Amino acid sequence: MRASANPDRPRGQVLVIFALALVAIVAMTGLVLDGGSTFVQKRNMQNVADAAAMAAAYAYGNSTATDDATKRSVATAAARQVATANGYAHGLFNVAVDVSLDAPGGAGRRITVDVAKPHANTFSGIVGMPSWNVSTTATTLAGRPNAVQGAMPIIFNRKAFDINGAGPTHPVTYDEPGSGSTDVPSTSTMFNWTMYCDNCNADSNTVDDLIDQGGAQGSVSLADKISPLNAGAHTTLFSDLSLHVGEEFAVPIVNDAGIMVGWAMFHLTGAVGGSSKQISGYFVTPFSGSNMTIIDGVAAGGAFGTYIVKLVN
Repeated sequence: MRASANPDRPRGQVLVIFALALVAIVAMTGLVLDGGSTFVQKRNMQNVADAAAMAAAYAYGNSTATDDATKRSVATAAARQVATANGYAHGLFNVAVDVSLDAPGGAGRRITVDVAKPHANTFSGIVGMPSWNVSTTATTLAGRPNAVQGAMPIIFNRKAFDINGAGPTHPVTYDEPGSGSTDVPSTSTMFNWTMYCDNCNADSNTVDDLIDQGGAQGSVSLADKISPLNAGAHTTLFSDLSLHVGEEFAVPIVNDAGIMVGWAMFHLTGAVGGSSKQISGYFVTPFSGSNMTIIDGVAAGGAFGTYIVKLVN
């Protein structure tokens, strides 16, 4: 009797071990399958967050409201509309789409969109994990550009931008300032050469180097000194600039004191260095050149550049 009972004991132990192993196998399978599905959901949610953040930033900038609270509401609505269109409706199935903005007053606004939705697990629920929290975030920097790469050494008065219009149907011929010490263009039909440096003397050779290399190397912001070139005969500048006819490049817009207040894009149609010494062209609109950006700690870019939006997170 005792000998016949012993073989049953190992079989009972095997069943227990098998049951425990089965739970472990299911748990590992759940981690693999549910983990992969969660990764796919997170990647999809990141795309939604990116698109929603871009939509919020454009809605904020294009809003005609004058108060920040209303513009925030418009931005939030735009973000949630994009998220809903992509299967993440705020408030449904535990989905949350939240929009936040940093404090106003800087050159640009940082607009952040957070998207959250639990992942409903299939296998992992067997071991006590019915869902995992999944969240993504995206941040945009939006505003008027206050810095550019490759700025050409030419300045225009704000009157030129405001009065002359923009586009190929608004070409204008621009003269240098009159003779004397005046170096800031003061009318809508004047321009002047400039330099981008501190504590230096503006001279034709340095300006010519900027023209030859296609604009200033590195970033130039509205906080930089422009050092306009005094009026005079600079024939070589016109001949070298003529090599860029047909091109479009960033140029600073200045006030009557010669202080940069914004950036514009200028399409060059001609440069004559004879007795007349003139350049001709038109401002480009709309524009949002890839060489334009927003730098924190520098004044906003006025109303000259197109409202730009860039993902920064």
